[in-house]
Amino acid sequence: MSNSNFSAPSWLIPDGSQKGLSSILVARTGSGKTEWLKRMLFDGYKVPESKYHRTIFITPKYENILNAPAVADPRSLQKALQKNSIVAYHPVDPEYYDEDVNSVIETIFNLKDEIPAVKDDKGVYHEISYHIVIDDSQILDGFDSRRSPSPSVKKLTIAGRSKKIKGTFVVHRFGALPRIMNGNVGDLIVMNVSSIDLDITKRLFGIDFEPIMPELVDYRWVYTDLLQNTPMPTKYAPVKLVGQ
Repeated sequence: MSNSNFSAPSWLIPDGSQKGLSSILVARTGSGKTEWLKRMLFDGYKVPESKYHRTIFITPKYENILNAPAVADPRSLQKALQKNSIVAYHPVDPEYYDEDVNSVIETIFNLKDEIPAVKDDKGVYHEISYHIVIDDSQILDGFDSRRSPSPSVKKLTIAGRSKKIKGTFVVHRFGALPRIMNGNVGDLIVMNVSSIDLDITKRLFGIDFEPIMPELVDYRWVYTDLLQNTPMPTKYAPVKLVGQ
């Protein structure tokens, strides 16, 4: 196993470096991905620099996360982000999930252009960073190994790093990953998934997860730093539930 250690704050808060590249979380239903997100958000916001960071959790299932306020349109999102570190975005009609995701991405990029930094009580400016977590990304148009995602998703994946805007794409299976992710993703988090399309990870990332798949039960997970010369998965203990 590798010596690459996972850090919740480093995953959460993009700093403009390659560490701010997009992340992928692959986990099938019931494997604990929502609990993983809750834990990493909870831990990530413990550091001082998180004061100037905002997270948007987009989900078509109307899930709540850490009691974050929920909104359903870009204007309400902008207002909620003024006072809240985490905001959930619940589309009014999941049938138009693509449009909602694209709208949120464009809203955040526009916000960053309009207000790139804020001033503290001492008059010191701090750059604002954003993290857009897109649940059920596999239902987005273009999310499979043979197609290409929307221009907005491409912008988040390719241009987000330099603006300190990060995306985490949550999918149920490796087969939902578009080719554009190859070379534009910084890390990969894997929980319990089907072994049907594990060969895709070999082609995209050069990693064979099949030998460790039987161990990924009871909220266990592995982390892979894809920026390493030879990426190797690091196994982690079961996710500790927030509040326990």
